[in-house]
Amino acid sequence: MAAPYTCDGCGASLGSVDDLHRESTVTGRLWYCAYCRTPVPSIVAERLAHRRDGSPTDRR
Repeated sequence: MAAPYTCDGCGASLGSVDDLHRESTVTGRLWYCAYCRTPVPSIVAERLAHRRDGSPTDRR
């Protein structure tokens, strides 16, 4: 399992999609830290969004 991403804005440890806020746009998606709304790089956010964590909300 990959290490969590540390937010550049608030220092929060972002380890799953629950820690992210997604905004859909015409050209794709923009991802933000759910705590401080600092932009998160798309490559990192997509990796976290597709992570299998074994939680009850993990539908994969």
